[in-house]
Amino acid sequence: MERKGRKKDMAGLMTKTLAGFAFLTFLIAFICSSYDVTFTHVIHTIDVILEESETYKSAKQYMTSSWDATWQEVSIPSRKAEHIQAIKPEVDVAAGGKHIFTKEQLHFFDGTRDSKPCYLAILGRVYNVNGKKEYYGPGKSYHHFAGRDATRAFTTGDFTENGLVATTHGLSHDELLSIRDWVSFYEKEYPLVGVVADLYYDSEGQPTDELTSVLARIEKANEYRKAQAVEIEVFPPCNSEYNQNGGRVWCSTKSGGVERQWAGVPRKLLEPNTKEYRCACVKNFGPGVSGAEEVKVSTNRGDLDHPDLKVALSGVLTNVK
Repeated sequence: MERKGRKKDMAGLMTKTLAGFAFLTFLIAFICSSYDVTFTHVIHTIDVILEESETYKSAKQYMTSSWDATWQEVSIPSRKAEHIQAIKPEVDVAAGGKHIFTKEQLHFFDGTRDSKPCYLAILGRVYNVNGKKEYYGPGKSYHHFAGRDATRAFTTGDFTENGLVATTHGLSHDELLSIRDWVSFYEKEYPLVGVVADLYYDSEGQPTDELTSVLARIEKANEYRKAQAVEIEVFPPCNSEYNQNGGRVWCSTKSGGVERQWAGVPRKLLEPNTKEYRCACVKNFGPGVSGAEEVKVSTNRGDLDHPDLKVALSGVLTNVK
């Protein structure tokens, strides 16, 4: 009874909160348009006026806690390179009843036959996804992955027959790391039942040279991601905005999502790995933070003498990538 009472009170408070929020939204929009004041100013004024109201306090507390709980529920931790687990190429097919499938054999496990479970493969590793046939079964959203190795499509989203293939040739660093994320996901969530003898494993279940090459490329992508994370801390991305007359770039102490004590100035930074330019905020006073030799000899110019800074920006955005 006590629990039901609390639920009833909470439901009542929720209804009042939503109704109050709708009314406040209408009121704020009306005031802003009628008196040419800012949204922030109106919110602050309303907060001051209603701060003694118990109903307002309860509603405000409820909305704050609900927002925090919702954010915790839906937020996904940012993927850091050092947190991605390496893929072990060897699969002990003799352990736990694992099998070596041919491409033709794997096709029979596409979920269309009641006598066979539903399997899929990624990087030659075969997983039993029969427990989630609501996703992988015939006519379902991910059925195109069933009964085959469609490694490439996991990251490209190309679900045509030309895209549902095992090869990773030409994929970017981010796409390769995405494949490793997917392998980690299936390793955690689904039983590994064997390998498919094709591009990544041979007829004896041993890793092929192609798999060794792909895993080396993934590790290279991982190292690039680590270096990129360090670079972003030293040279944070610029703020930018676009309009019909062009656009502009500028720097602040929080631009690029990197909080720091200095704002810096916009400069074109050449990224050595991609050979492309991007707009970066560069410290322009005191000692530099990049550690480059050219910067160390400067006295009070920050990182302005870094060799990868090619063009000074005046604040107008032109062809920065």
